[in-house]
Amino acid sequence: MTGRNPGREKKPPARPDQRVLLTLDQVLAELGGPDSPLPRSTWHDWQTKGTGPKVIKLPNGQIRVARNDLNSWLDSLTRDPAAS
Repeated sequence: MTGRNPGREKKPPARPDQRVLLTLDQVLAELGGPDSPLPRSTWHDWQTKGTGPKVIKLPNGQIRVARNDLNSWLDSLTRDPAAS
């Protein structure tokens, strides 16, 4: 036994200039409710309409969303109820 716990391997520390990229599944889980992720159909509708957050499409076709872009997009949706 090596004493290593494969489920708890440490990740190398992120560089300060490194983007934090989220997978689509991570974004859907964050935007969904407590029991289920946001439906992919809703995500695709938002992207088709241009109302969703900015995405990064990797050469293999996978989608990533930068944490900063997701946070900025969510901030843009924030409204003060008193101002309505």
